[in-house]
Amino acid sequence: MFGTFRLKKRMVTLLSLLAVVLIIGLCLLLLRAGAPDTVTINGEDYSLMAEDEGEIEAFLTVCGFEPEGCVSDRMITVPKMWNDVYTAYNELQKQQGLTLVPYKGKQARELVYASAKDDDYVTLLVADDRIIAAHRTTMLYGDEMRALIQQ
Repeated sequence: MFGTFRLKKRMVTLLSLLAVVLIIGLCLLLLRAGAPDTVTINGEDYSLMAEDEGEIEAFLTVCGFEPEGCVSDRMITVPKMWNDVYTAYNELQKQQGLTLVPYKGKQARELVYASAKDDDYVTLLVADDRIIAAHRTTMLYGDEMRALIQQ
């Protein structure tokens, strides 16, 4: 009688521990999941692939931005630990269907494009040959970043 009770208690403990490990593993997997391959713009899915200049310019055009040309191309590192600025920036990205979470601590290419129509600029972050972040701004002091992707 007592042997059965100990066996049941050990089994419950073991199953509980296994469940906790599985939940933690699933959470880590979801946090490290890759960025999306597409984003919805005006009800249609468009590729976020950015293997070459043509794909990037096609994406910018779909977003309603007419690029005049790339004015800056540099490598950055997405911080592992975010301050309020990066947290707010990621919220802007999430509103557009993007996220920087899988790229914490990783390098990305920052591309800045001038507009052919107005004084706006678009900044894209590209990693793993895909667009992982995008925003629009005039680059004037105090100007806020705006979403590039209008869903």
